[in-house]
Order: sequence, then structure tokens, then C-alpha cells
Amino acid sequence: MRTKTTLLFLFLFTFFAVNSFSQVKTTSSKWKSPTLSIDIIGSFDLPIQDAKGNMADFFTYKNYGTKAGFGAQFNFKFGLGRYGQYRPYITLGYAQLQNSDDNTAYIDSNEIANGYPLRGSEVYSSTPGKSVMILRNPYIGAGFEYAFTLADKKKRMWIPFVGAEFLLNVITGIYRQTPTTSVNPTLSGLEVPFTIKSDIRFGIGAGAGVNVRLGRSAGIVFGAKYKLANLIGKKSDLLHEENKMNLLDKAATDLNTNLSKDRNIGYMEFYVGATIFMGKSKN
Repeated sequence: MRTKTTLLFLFLFTFFAVNSFSQVKTTSSKWKSPTLSIDIIGSFDLPIQDAKGNMADFFTYKNYGTKAGFGAQFNFKFGLGRYGQYRPYITLGYAQLQNSDDNTAYIDSNEIANGYPLRGSEVYSSTPGKSVMILRNPYIGAGFEYAFTLADKKKRMWIPFVGAEFLLNVITGIYRQTPTTSVNPTLSGLEVPFTIKSDIRFGIGAGAGVNVRLGRSAGIVFGAKYKLANLIGKKSDLLHEENKMNLLDKAATDLNTNLSKDRNIGYMEFYVGATIFMGKSKN
């Protein structure tokens, strides 16, 4: 009986407290749109286009063989206009796309000794083992958003927005494998890293999201964005460095006949994070 009484008391207390708080919020004044917003964001990144595939496809130059990823970023947005609806911004971030295989190592020799890619139509054979593929993309960019600051006329707690950005990406990566057997017996059973050398590519991003204000100075942000990391600057070159390879995102059948098409590194970014609001617009 005592437990039921306690639960009833807690229910009534919570009901009246929430009801009172909601009444206070309803009668309070609007929050003006900020002149500066700082987003601190984490994301789940889903590879698409030629970023997505089976790891074996990377070694036949079909795609980059990744399946999932994650990222983080800081966005500095400047609210311009009467209602702070125009938002030029600067973004600093990092994205990582990856895949793993517990059954196969894809370079049977467990080393790159005579340059990459192999000449003609030749590709490496696979062998039992395990492997990991990681593509890394630190970036900096500039963009523009339009925020629907009057969508929530009562308090401007919900601020939907759409935007687009131009990105400078430094794409690099690493492939690791541990074969259980190898063409070179001295390397069998050894984990060997193969570096994808860093190179600069220019890309774009576009998406939509929502800011939710939890107070005058703080809130959360969530949304989705499409990014193409290597729109401009694709190239492919033969590399004569031990256990290293280039990104090889441009068609170059003179290097290897399997390199017959340009490869686009695209991904969808689903993000959530915290926002700090600073300053006040005129209205």
C-alpha cells in the first residue's frame, strides 16, 4: 500500500511540475536567432557510389571496398540577415570509411615490391588470412546555409535548415593483412600494413538538418548530408615505393587495363551533436 501511495505522489508531483514548467515556457519571450552558432558533431557515415563494395573489388579497381564509417566535425556558422536566416559557415572535420575480412588476405605475396598497380591486366591473387581496409579523410571547407528561423514563430526553438559546402579533402588510408599462407614463406603469418598515400581532392557536400534550442545558449543539432570527396583533382600514377599505393581514382588503362573508369568517393553522413549559440539577431 505504501509503495502505491509513493508512486501516486511521485506521479502527481511530476505532472504538476511539468505542467507548471510548460506554462512558464509558454509565457516567456522569444529567443532571438544567434549571430554565431558552433556545432560539435559526431556522425555515422555510409559509403555510396564507388566508396562502397567488397574488399576484393579494391584490388581489381572497381571500387574502394568499404562498408561503414564514422566521423566528427566542428561547424562555425555566422547568422546574417534580419532574422539570422543566412548562415555562411566554416567546417573542420574528419571522416573514416572501413571494412574488414576475417577469411582473406588480398595480396598473396604479402608485399608490394615492384610498384603499384601491377602492369597490364595483372592483379594480385588472394590467400587465406584476415584483412582491414581504412580510408581516412580529414577536411576543411566553407559553406552556406539557409535557416528557416521563423518556422517556430512562438519561441524559435526548432530551426530547420538546408545548405551546401565546398570541401578541401586530404584522402589517405591504410590496408592491413595477415595471411596464413604466402607466396613468400618468410612473410607468412605476419601482419603487414600497406599505405594509401595522402593526396588532395576537392569535393562538395549538401544536406538538411534541424537545430533544437534547449536554452538561450545551448541546443542540439541533427541531420543528414551527402558528400562527394573527390569531385575535382582525380589522378592515377604508378608508384615505386615498397608497400605503398596511390589513391588511383582516375581511369588509366595505360597503368592497368582494369583501371577503366573514374572512381567517386561518396558517402551519406547521418549526424547528431551539440550547438552553442552566441549573439542575437535584430529580430
